[in-house]
Amino acid sequence: MSVLDRKLMRDLWTMRAQVLSIALLLGAGVAVLVGSVSTYLSLRAAQEEYYRTSRFADLWVELERAPVTVLARIAALPGVNIAETRIVKDVRVEWERSDLSVAGAIVSIPRQDQPLLNRLDLSNGRWLDPARPEEVLVNAGFATTWGINPGDPIRVILNGRVETFRIVGIVHSPEYIYAARPASPLPDDRTFVVLWAADDAVAAAFDMQGAFNNLVLTLAPGGSAVAIAAQVDEQLDRYGSRGAYERRDQASHRFLADELAEQRTLAIIVPVIFFGIASFLLNVLIGRLVDAQREQIAALKALGFPSAPIGAHYLKFVGSICAIGAVLGAPTGYWYTHGMIEAYRPFFRFPDLPLTMPPWVPLLAIGASAAMAAAGAITAVRRVLRLKPAEAMRPQTPAAFNRLIIAPSLRPVAKMTIRGLLGRPLRSAMTIFGLAFAVPMVVLGLFWWDALAYMVRVQFDAIERADAVVTFTDARSRRALQEIAAVDGVSLAEGQRIVPVRLRTGNRTYRLPLIGIAADSQLRVPRTSTLAPAPIPTEGIMLSKGLAERLGVAAGDDLLVETLEGRRSSRSVPVAALVEDVLGYNAYMSQTALNRLMREDDLISQVALRVDPKYANDVWRHLAERPRVLDTSVKRVWLQLFNEKIAGIITIAAVVLTLFGVIIAVGMVYNSARITLQERAWELASLRILGFTRGEVSRILLAELMIAMAIAIPLGLVMAQGIVTVLMNLRSNESFTIPPVISPATFATAALVVAAAGAGSALLVRRRIDRLDLVAVLKTKD
Repeated sequence: MSVLDRKLMRDLWTMRAQVLSIALLLGAGVAVLVGSVSTYLSLRAAQEEYYRTSRFADLWVELERAPVTVLARIAALPGVNIAETRIVKDVRVEWERSDLSVAGAIVSIPRQDQPLLNRLDLSNGRWLDPARPEEVLVNAGFATTWGINPGDPIRVILNGRVETFRIVGIVHSPEYIYAARPASPLPDDRTFVVLWAADDAVAAAFDMQGAFNNLVLTLAPGGSAVAIAAQVDEQLDRYGSRGAYERRDQASHRFLADELAEQRTLAIIVPVIFFGIASFLLNVLIGRLVDAQREQIAALKALGFPSAPIGAHYLKFVGSICAIGAVLGAPTGYWYTHGMIEAYRPFFRFPDLPLTMPPWVPLLAIGASAAMAAAGAITAVRRVLRLKPAEAMRPQTPAAFNRLIIAPSLRPVAKMTIRGLLGRPLRSAMTIFGLAFAVPMVVLGLFWWDALAYMVRVQFDAIERADAVVTFTDARSRRALQEIAAVDGVSLAEGQRIVPVRLRTGNRTYRLPLIGIAADSQLRVPRTSTLAPAPIPTEGIMLSKGLAERLGVAAGDDLLVETLEGRRSSRSVPVAALVEDVLGYNAYMSQTALNRLMREDDLISQVALRVDPKYANDVWRHLAERPRVLDTSVKRVWLQLFNEKIAGIITIAAVVLTLFGVIIAVGMVYNSARITLQERAWELASLRILGFTRGEVSRILLAELMIAMAIAIPLGLVMAQGIVTVLMNLRSNESFTIPPVISPATFATAALVVAAAGAGSALLVRRRIDRLDLVAVLKTKD
């Protein structure tokens, strides 16, 4: 072992606490990068493989009714690869195990074989028997939630008639990886079911023999989705087509795509923060190590050691820290990925969701940490290479200082503290900036709970104020509202009209349910950006801010509204206002104006209810027995879903980020204190010899740290709000918007965590000051 290698081992051991704290920072960055990239790759690989093997469609068309003879014309269109017709209908299931009504969809499939597109993956049971029309397949999410096994019966209301089917198989479908009701932003495996039955059985139940109401297509290589959609719309418009839409607008795919985009953002932004802080720390650590070892470097050069091996020695020091960080970070990244994948399994129902971690992922993370660490240390290493032996033998020139800055009346300890901070202003500023970065990392882990609480408060308390929403099988007259309002336990009932529409402006379009509400609505109250109630305009439409940005419109602009139900009218209406929404994109209109747009009488699609909690279960059972009620969505269940589906996934990331934020706080504070002590050990020992007490000597050093922290913590709180805002804006998507809301309690907690890290580090440093070997320290400068 060479002299420099022995010196390297001695330096690593002597500075082991600092080395370990910086290695933890690098390891945290490696873990987040490995975990985020691997989670993204796992979801993406499962999606691509399943889409490929299942022949997932590229285009969908929903219509009223068309003869199957139309299929030949559609299939012959240039650019169409495969076209397949089917029947898809909303149904209600009589499920005795649930107190709430169970809504669902039934999809027709060939009796003897898989469909050509959107093929199913059989996880349990068998395929349909051609001789048994009463057999159905059920989606895996519903089956898993309720413990369904092949052979179990299920009662389904088809076209007003109750039919008893027998479940023979449990399947996964690429269309229902994320299984949610139409217009619902969250999956619900308790009260939403998908059934697949033989095409002739479904056609007979809905009087659709020789006809279809749903079409799926794939594109030939080079085919234009926009052009083919326009041609398909032209062919099917006379049959009540709601307009072809692409895969990106398919509900399950859209939510999965949003989640993948979020993982991409997390995989880029957060590791950069960790690596950046570690890079800064290494720059400070190596720079101060060089300053502290000037005489050693001069002696080595005087003995004939070239500059290159000495510079390589310090790079090895950095590499050793990176190696420790890699050893700590890569396994933690694997654990993080495993936790995220397990959290996603009940959220995205893939037939298989294996953990995908190619070797290049940890190598990339380790390489990124090494590159950032080397970038942080390269300045100090260059100083080593330029250092001349004769110059290094002399003590460092004291920093220039204007004595007018210090009031003459100050005590000596205070004067020395101020000199320590202002004597090297750039270094002090960088130290304060590094300490400040610890605060937003703690906030980044804790603020999710504030955001979730805000989302619940805004969406479920301020906007959707009903205890439940009842959805009918079709639009009904006001009489249905009166009947439900008369049910015992219902204290308030309000009708709402829901119409599927396509909003169009220029070449931008968006499909969604347009919500028609009364001007005096109490149970559905759109809100402005200040969360004040937004008045319902007599004319015009109100849009979620995210939807307005997606369409590129603002208040006052005109928007073409194309209804996709009934007579399919279209009219240009002004955008009256923009409103807040946290779950999905929404559009609102006066119920009267919407009925007029539809050229229909005063009809409603839903009823929002306020229910006396004492009678709630009786009300739900009563509604489940009404034949025209398709679904009853209960707020209590929604909140439970929200906590299980959204909060469950966020918890893992929040806990990990909080832990890593604490690591940053401790690492920054401890390293700053230890490096300062190492630099000023000779001065402090001299003061002790001159008669200063241990307390006075400690106050000189620790006061610098406390002043730096007093500046850094408020700065960090400001930085925290900015970082959270930027990060949330980058991950904002159509499914749900996480607001950058941070409570005072979270700010206070982050500040206390960093302050506690500072106090703990101060105690450790104080102990080292008390144990200073005065003779040994003073000899180091001889």
